[in-house]
Amino acid sequence: MPNDLSALSKDELITLIHKLVREIDTLKEVIVELQEKLKAKDSGDDSSKTLPSFVKLNVKKKKHTGKRKLRDHGFGRKLDIPTQKVFHSYECCPNCDGLLGSPSIAYTRQVIDIPVVSYEVVEHVVFKRYCFNCQRRFYPKVNLSQYVLGKGRVGINLMSGIFTMRQDSNMSVNQIQAHLKTFYHLELSLGEIIEILHQEADLGESEVEKIKQNLLSSKVIYADETGGRENGVNGYHWSFSNEQFQLLIYRKSRAAKVVKEVFGEDGENFEGVCVSDFYNSYNLYLGPHQRCWVHYFRDIKKLREDNPKDRKLKTWANNIHSLYEEAKSYPGPAPNLPSGLKEQERILKEGYFKEKLKSLCDPYLKTITPQATLSARAIRFLPEMFTFIRFEGVKSDNNMAERAVRKTVIQRKISFGTRSAKGSQTKSILGSLFGTWRLQNLNPFEQMKLLLLNASCQGV
Repeated sequence: MPNDLSALSKDELITLIHKLVREIDTLKEVIVELQEKLKAKDSGDDSSKTLPSFVKLNVKKKKHTGKRKLRDHGFGRKLDIPTQKVFHSYECCPNCDGLLGSPSIAYTRQVIDIPVVSYEVVEHVVFKRYCFNCQRRFYPKVNLSQYVLGKGRVGINLMSGIFTMRQDSNMSVNQIQAHLKTFYHLELSLGEIIEILHQEADLGESEVEKIKQNLLSSKVIYADETGGRENGVNGYHWSFSNEQFQLLIYRKSRAAKVVKEVFGEDGENFEGVCVSDFYNSYNLYLGPHQRCWVHYFRDIKKLREDNPKDRKLKTWANNIHSLYEEAKSYPGPAPNLPSGLKEQERILKEGYFKEKLKSLCDPYLKTITPQATLSARAIRFLPEMFTFIRFEGVKSDNNMAERAVRKTVIQRKISFGTRSAKGSQTKSILGSLFGTWRLQNLNPFEQMKLLLLNASCQGV
């Protein structure tokens, strides 16, 4: 640094100032680092000398002074119930070949494994025999309905297994074929596997109709849709579900006519609450409607990411979130109130939250602020934002529908769609059966087996 600063020009002084500012910033960082090291040294923790700054220091666990809670069982793994026991014992002394006394258990060891078996082919041979009195030949009519469906050659267990591999394990038809060949040495053609799935779908069509009727008679339906392909042409998988039932249908359209097909022309098929996102096809339903708050907050989050320095936007978003949390924490009416007063209180509470949301969004409707569009959306769907307050058991989001349609999305990514309208229908029927059984905590293999057995006993 020159001794006589007055001799420097303006540009040289500016350059010198910038250099000094950089040196000051560097020194500040060094001071902070030294202070942290000094603090760590005073506390007796020298881990900061070796660990990078981004590594969190270990936190000492608090010592438990009280008596430890006793476990229900020992720390070791519980033993399984053995399906077979193999005994090992000396017949005579291994040292002197002398006689041994009565045995007692030294120790046991369990080995868990699965049998590697080939497929089984049972050939039923029916004999005919001649009666000399009647002068006729007779042979018994064998009932194989508990083993096979109709005149097919594939057994009910194998058919149920193919269904489970397709729906539960998300296997493509080629993967099912390879799996059967690898583990059971069974070779089935792709066409036969596909025909088995079609046959199961035909038998399950009446069950899906029952699922639809049960769904429409329930209090709430969560609806969502996702893309699909049929023979290279784009279409859509629609999901309508709740806690117990799921209905999947495939249509080439994403228009409101699909909602009309399920709910009825004027919603006369369903009298409960429809929970959906803000897609306009669901606007056709004129009954009680709940719009998904999670979708709304996703758009708010993206808006904040696009405008990180907008303080008014941040304040507005925080106020919206606080209002939502207040609504979510509403415990409902007191349990000792009469049912009529409970309903009245819920209606009043819903109106209270709608007014608060309106007051937060109204000031931005006719502005050019980033939150103007989302404020307008909230005002437009204001009657459908707090329906979960008025109706007990209704969720404020559409996450259930998104979870219900997730398996369909995974299968679409694996198989890239179906090849025909029949394939799309089969996929929808089997998906509806599997989704419903899973929601009801039923074993899909056993349920499909039961479905096939009932159809076989009825002579289908």
